[in-house]
Formats: sequence, structure tokens, C-alpha cells
Amino acid sequence: MQRVEVQPGDIVIKQGGEGDCFYVVGSGEFEVLATQEDKNGDVPRVLQKYTAEKLSSFGELALMYNKPLQASVRAVTNGTLWALKREDFRGILMSEFSNLLSLKLLRSVDLLSRLTILQLSHVADSLSEISFSNGQALVNRNECLSALYIIQKGQVRITFDMDLLSCPSICSLKSDNPKEDNDQQIGKELSVEKTEGSYFGEWTLLGEQIGSLSAIAVGDVTCALLTKEKFDSVVGPMTKLSQDDHKSRDYSPDVPKASLKEIDLSTLAKVSISQLEWKTCLYSTDCSEIGLVLPRDTENMLSLKRFSKQKIKKLGKEVQVLKEKDLMKSMSSAACVPEVLCTCADQMHAAILLNTCLACPLASILHTPLDEQSARFCAASIVTALEDLHENGVLYRGVSPDVLMLDKTGHLQLVDFRFGKKLSSERTFTICGMADSLAPEVVQGKGHGLPADWWALGVLIYFLLQGEMPFGSWRQSELDTFAKIARGYFILSHNLSPEAVDLITKLLEVDEKTRLGSHGSSSVRSHLWFDGVDWKGIKDRTCPVPQELASRVAQHLEIHSEDCPVAVASPPQDIAELNVPEWLDDW
Repeated sequence: MQRVEVQPGDIVIKQGGEGDCFYVVGSGEFEVLATQEDKNGDVPRVLQKYTAEKLSSFGELALMYNKPLQASVRAVTNGTLWALKREDFRGILMSEFSNLLSLKLLRSVDLLSRLTILQLSHVADSLSEISFSNGQALVNRNECLSALYIIQKGQVRITFDMDLLSCPSICSLKSDNPKEDNDQQIGKELSVEKTEGSYFGEWTLLGEQIGSLSAIAVGDVTCALLTKEKFDSVVGPMTKLSQDDHKSRDYSPDVPKASLKEIDLSTLAKVSISQLEWKTCLYSTDCSEIGLVLPRDTENMLSLKRFSKQKIKKLGKEVQVLKEKDLMKSMSSAACVPEVLCTCADQMHAAILLNTCLACPLASILHTPLDEQSARFCAASIVTALEDLHENGVLYRGVSPDVLMLDKTGHLQLVDFRFGKKLSSERTFTICGMADSLAPEVVQGKGHGLPADWWALGVLIYFLLQGEMPFGSWRQSELDTFAKIARGYFILSHNLSPEAVDLITKLLEVDEKTRLGSHGSSSVRSHLWFDGVDWKGIKDRTCPVPQELASRVAQHLEIHSEDCPVAVASPPQDIAELNVPEWLDDW
């Protein structure tokens, strides 16, 4: 980033002009000015102030596309800005995530699915490539495997003792489900063929040395190798979570319901944070986190969304947090929105207690595409949720696999309303949401309304069925991604059913006026792809969760029982100042 020094009165960006820089305030004070017309003519008015103390930044849309600026920014005092140009931003992204094929392969490894995209990028840089000719041994019986193998080209036949299937750390061999017939089973041995895009040897990253296994190339084979030493050097040691460890955890879903004490929800109406034992964090944003808590004198887990007062104050998000809390309370009777049991606060946090036991973000189980039955179940859940939200004039803008959560039964839950907005008119011009799911009218800055949620549903269904975003990811090339979104350019696989293709195409319609759902949810409900859906059962949660979806959640809970380590929070520097701030009076 480039350092820019300014003096009082300097205009950093000018209303009506075009910007190509994103700015972060390093020091000083800046004000946002917009010229508004009144009886005396055009009068500049101060809309907002930016300071380093509030971690202020502006001009982020300039990283996406050229657009006339809606306001000016003027320096009030001497100050410093850090500027990032659009072309530099694009170069950084392309450099950081250049090895896209390796990233895609690494995401398919269950053991690595907990890693962030940045961590996976570092791991991808540590991969080495090796080729084998037909019949050549990748590993012999008399030696132990020394790395994770990801097959980039060809096939590999693996022969191993049946006893290995009892090892909890060996998932790749179990996933092939070898048949126990004469041509595949030899004595106590099994044989499976791993194809392009699959992997084996993930147990080596846990430091386990397992013998009694051989791997032979079938045709010419190319593999990417990842050793434990290289993995540990860029990410750190991989923690092994065995089944026994998981079953010993307080929040295990395997505990029979009959053994749990029933919670009298009325006793939680005025519960304090000190009465809730924080167990683990499942999901976090810039100033909030969602985790599991155990109320005092009970054995039933609930979910708590808590906001850091210190971070809220530092980021200047008091109004946003209050709006999110009010939206969650007003919509807690909507489909897929958990009941708000109470709100509470202490010196460090403001919190919302929810009547649900969450498991993970939807994205955590989408390392491979879902079958159509499971994808249909998820999509139908979102349709019923959007119906209730839209009937109340609420634009959600959070239909994204990174924002949507699953509870431990496999039902979708909407617990993140930071992008939600109660519309006072048909359109809003605030650009927010997950970048990959933004509708064309959002990207183009034309203003948007409820149809933007139906576009995001189309993006979600595409991702559920194909395992990738329809317009690519902004992390690969933000300009190309937003250009494709604006044109509605995407490619559908021939493996999808005609009904799924038709639904996705009609939801990802650039013209919001003709987009499916733009005139009400009934057109989405009645689409042939949803034929046979028990809409009442979806809404009241009596419809059974598809087996694949339920099993993925269960598998995730076994392996990722602590996706986010619980950090010990430091007390605020000024407890008196943060104890009961003005914005929290009505919490």
C-alpha cells in the first residue's frame, strides 16, 4: 500500500468523480461531504467522520468497478492515509491464490477442511509433484507411507489389510467402501482404486505410521505430495480428534435425550452471562462470535451470540449491532430463525441467547457437492425463511454457505443478521453481503430490493450441487467475478437434472423484474425442482433431514468438535467506560 500525507482541507476523493483506490486511515480526521440541493442551492453537508481510532476505511467499491463517487472525503486535520490501487489489489489476489487447482484438491481432504483459504494457499505452495509410470509402486508393503498423496492424474490401486478400516484416522480408504467379493478381497486384504481428484495417506499429517499397505500406479500417474514436516512448518501440528475424545465432550450429540434434564425456558428469560458456561466458538465475525453455552444446572446446550463491547466501540458499530439485535428479536418466530430466549450483557460482552444447538456453518460440510435431495432440502428451508422475512419487509442478504448455520440435527438456521435490513422503500443503496453472492443490481450500484435474496438463493443452489461458485470467487479475480455477475455469465454442468438447470437459470436472471421470486415466493415454490417437497414439514421441522446431510453434520462433529479455539479475552482497559455505554441502555 502507498502512504499518502494530507493537510487540512485536502480533498481525497471528489463527489461525482471516479475512484480507483481503497483508503485506510492511518492518522488524523477526515469528513465525508455530500452536496445536497435546498432552497439556497447546492450545500455541502457533513455525513460522517473517519478516524484511525475507529479503524476507518473508505473507497472499497473502487476495488470492484468504476462508479461515480456519491460523496467527497476531505481532510480535517493533518493526517496519513494508506492507499491500495485496484490493479495492485488484483495482483495481490492473483498472486496469493494462484495455485487454484491445488486449492481445490486440498479442499476435498476432510482433514484439511477446517483450514482457512489463506492457510490452504500456504499449504498449496508446499506441495511437491511426482510422477509414476504404469505398474510402478508409489509405496511398498515393507515401508510406511510418508506423505499425503493427492492424485492429479491417473489411477492408483491400493491394497491393504482389512484391520486398517478400524483405524479412526483412516477416512480415505473407508470412503471408497470396497466390496468384499472374490475379485477385490484376497484373504484378509482389500483392494480399492483411487481416481483423479481423490487422495490417501492423510493419517501421516497426524504423525501416524501405518504399514501393511501398497499402492500401484494404474497407467501414468501424477500426484501432489504433502509431508507432515512441510504441513507443520506452514500451519502447525494437526490435532487429532478421535471418536473417544469426541464422545467425552459435554456437548456430544450421541448423549441420549432421555438422560438430559429438560430446560424450563421461562427461567432463561433473565439469565446473566455469568450463568452461561461458554464451551466453544463455532463462527465469528469482526465484532461477534456464535458458540455453544451450557446454562447453569442443566445438561442441554444452547447457542449464544455475543458481541465484544470493546470491538464494537472501536469499529463504531453500535447502531449496526442494535439493529441486528432488534431484527433477530422481531423475526424469531420466522422459519429457520431460532427463538431469542433473552438478551444479556456483562462488562465485556452484549449477548443474545438462542433456543438452538448449532453445529457448524453450512460451508464446513460442502467440501464436495451434495446430492439433489439434500440440496433441495437446504434450498426449501431457505425459501420458507425468505418468505417470512420478505412478508415483514426484511431483506436478508445473508444467503451464503459462509453465513448460514446448521444445527446438530442438520436443519438450517439463520443466526447472522448483520446484513439484514428492514426496508422503508422498495430499494436500498447500501452495498453489503458476501461478495460471491451479490446480485447484478448490487454490483452495479443501481440499488436493490428483495429480489437480491432470490439471486443469492440461485448462487447457493449452484454451489450445493456443483461445489463451486457460479461466477468464480472474488479471491481469484474480483474484477472478472463482478463482471460475470453483471452479465449473468455462468456455466452449468451436464450432470445436473433439467429441473435444477431451469431453476438456477431463472434465479440467476440479471433482470431483477423477470427473476424468479421477484413477484413473490409462490413462483419459486411451484417450480418443478421442488415437486414433492413437504413445505409444511420444512417449516415446522417435522420433515426428516436427508441422510447425506445428517451424516455430514455427524462426521463434522466427530472431526471438528472445536473449529475455533476459545481465547481468553483480555478485560477492557477502561471497565467503567464500557460497563454500561449509552448505546447499550436498551439492550
